[in-house]
Amino acid sequence: MSTMERLSTSVEHKKIAVRESAEWFAGISRHGIVAAERAAKGPRARATARSTMSQMAGSILIGLGVSLFVHSQLGVPAYDVMLTALRDRFDITLGQASWLFTGALFLVATVLGRRPRFSGLVYLLANGAAVDIWMPLIRDPEALGVQMLFVVLGTVSIAAGVALVIHAGLTGGAIELLSKAAEDRGVDQFKARRAIELWIVLAGVILGGDLGIATAVFVLTMSPILKAGQQALADHQAGRSARLAA
Repeated sequence: MSTMERLSTSVEHKKIAVRESAEWFAGISRHGIVAAERAAKGPRARATARSTMSQMAGSILIGLGVSLFVHSQLGVPAYDVMLTALRDRFDITLGQASWLFTGALFLVATVLGRRPRFSGLVYLLANGAAVDIWMPLIRDPEALGVQMLFVVLGTVSIAAGVALVIHAGLTGGAIELLSKAAEDRGVDQFKARRAIELWIVLAGVILGGDLGIATAVFVLTMSPILKAGQQALADHQAGRSARLAA
């Protein structure tokens, strides 16, 4: 391959990376954003202990964030609209609803030829457990200002948690697997992911999930907050590498 051809290939790869990164920010749920980030950057190998710790810490923060949204009584994040609907219909906890619904998505992905990774199952279990642990520890606020503060803190907590999960480089969530299964069948992975996310939210609304103004706040603010968290983790990693090199 000539120098010119190599340069052209490099430029094309950069264009694809930019396009995929832009598509990542179109995610409307935490699972969809994780899937889009992995599609844009690909899987990353990390030390098992550090990855597991990062994933567990991320799950704890996500559980805290979701609990804050629920107690705000102003709506929940996009993915959790469906989970609150299942919680109310089956009289189960929100964590159990997460296990039930996401487990069903994993089963569909398996039937379509995309089996979940062990880390994906651990992520599912940890998320549900974290939500159920945090829920009874937080009380419903009465003042609207405090309710809005819960939404802001919940968004920041979930964004920080998702950043840690992405940083771990382990999870293979249900939406990621389903979008890859669609791609195996000739469907664009980005379009499939968006369709899956929108279907989940719409089905949750139809079933009576907790849709509210906080849901819109989450969708509109999650990506820029997450980007800041990602940058902070990247800076930390770069600084750590520089210290080790020195």
